[in-house]
Amino acid sequence: MNWKDALPKIITQPDTRLRFGEPLAKHTYFKIGGETTAYIEVSTIDELAALARFHRNWEVPVAVIGRGSNLLVSDKGFNGISVRLIGELAELQVDGEIVTVGAGHPLPGLSKVMSKQGLSGVEFALGIPGAVGGALIMNAGAWGSSFGDVVTNVTVMRDTGELVKLTHEEANFEYRHSRLDSYFCVIGATLRLQHGDADTITARMQDFFKQKTETQPFAEENAGCIFKNPPGDSAGRLIDVSGLKGHRIGGAEVSTVHGNFILNMDNATAADVLDLVAYIQNQVHEKTGILLQTEVKRLGFDE
Repeated sequence: MNWKDALPKIITQPDTRLRFGEPLAKHTYFKIGGETTAYIEVSTIDELAALARFHRNWEVPVAVIGRGSNLLVSDKGFNGISVRLIGELAELQVDGEIVTVGAGHPLPGLSKVMSKQGLSGVEFALGIPGAVGGALIMNAGAWGSSFGDVVTNVTVMRDTGELVKLTHEEANFEYRHSRLDSYFCVIGATLRLQHGDADTITARMQDFFKQKTETQPFAEENAGCIFKNPPGDSAGRLIDVSGLKGHRIGGAEVSTVHGNFILNMDNATAADVLDLVAYIQNQVHEKTGILLQTEVKRLGFDE
């Protein structure tokens, strides 16, 4: 028996969906990438623990892809299991200022619910299309705020299926980084928000979102910001002053609205995107002396 024959045997929940040969372009905002050997939507902690042990026993790669908002998948796909968390792994509970949220919960939904309840701290998240798990791992942020700012602890899973609760300090949040990706999976987090006036919080959230839609591309397929901002500067500004807005390789193009976005304008391949990334890095380095570092996650390139 190979692992593909064994995988269906760990499924115990009716909500769990398993498909083989699933195109990952369907599950990423970039709409780029080949097939994953298996795609599974996991709805319970017990089933996720079974998948963790399966990953360890069969030595098969597993990637939690979330909502695919900050992900570039290889044209050849991913030789492993791609996971999305749903059900109890995407739940949201509020107790006063303390919020418990599952890794599969969408960030925009979290922002909206909190604003309605008069809780402040995640207004910036309305315009970030990812899930909580990715926001924790990447310490996602905007407008001077980062997700890690409001986190008190994070629950993660080892590849044994064991759950571990980490403190804010143990998560080691840094700019667009944490140590959470060293675990099999992030399960969720506890947040401490601040009570405030619901109308004021909602207005601030909507103002952030309005600024985002006016300054960043929304209609075209993309994976959000491609590069991290270097200390004291903006990747978008550096790309702009380097004259790269609108530059195109294959079907991939630098946004004319915001230089830190690469758009899938015409059936772009992952190779097109990476060629454009390399070109931008070389040009910006030549003109400014700064080497931009990528922020977008990659899947299927190291096999």
